Amino acid sequence: MATIVFFHAHPDDEAIFTGGTMVELARRRHRVVLVVATAGELGSGRENPVELAAQRKTETLASADVLGIHRVEFLGYGDSGMAGDLANERPSSFVNANDDEAAGELARLLAEESASALVVYDDQGVYGHPDHIKVHRVGELAASLANTRTVYWGTIDGEYLHFVEEHLVDQARDPSQRRSAVGVPTVLITNTVDVRAHVDLKRAAIAAHVSQVQEASAALTMSPVDFAAVYGHEWYVRQGPPGPIDEL
Repeated sequence: MATIVFFHAHPDDEAIFTGGTMVELARRRHRVVLVVATAGELGSGRENPVELAAQRKTETLASADVLGIHRVEFLGYGDSGMAGDLANERPSSFVNANDDEAAGELARLLAEESASALVVYDDQGVYGHPDHIKVHRVGELAASLANTRTVYWGTIDGEYLHFVEEHLVDQARDPSQRRSAVGVPTVLITNTVDVRAHVDLKRAAIAAHVSQVQEASAALTMSPVDFAAVYGHEWYVRQGPPGPIDEL
């Protein structure tokens, strides 16, 4: 049994980008740990950030139950908002956290868990979100500090999106950003995980984030066949030696 730590920026990222992988790892009796940098208090419904943060933490725990995650930890940094948001300037925002300090927190957890692998985002944060890019940078540094040799960059096959009519990432990315710039080119993908056997659980985990994903959203109303086509694969770029995700 191995321990795999998934480091995400906000609640709901775990379900959208890596939910099926988490289910499969847990079913193979690996230990799955989720670390979330922020509580996502600047998401939809941000009028009361304190209440939204509490709600999104609760939603994350519900999602974790669905996905079979064994441990959930929040680092407690502030949500930085999208690029250009005024929150980018707040000292408490994750984007302004000291890299060494944040990496030290994560490295201590990696060591405590004797983690075999760490999952972060690709170096562009999948779609350029400042907190996602920060997760990549802090995660890479933490893996080095903890001597966690295998790091997977969670991403999206950007070329695959050409065949997808709608994806949740479209609601989050900068509308001025070309859709083809999301994720990485197919040639850079090292691991494509077929999670179609777990799409019902993945959709349930996404639905647990009710504050962000409305019941009428395409992700929750499209047919099971269409959902499997859009969300039935998860993509990674591995750094270092093969690890547990390679088994999938």
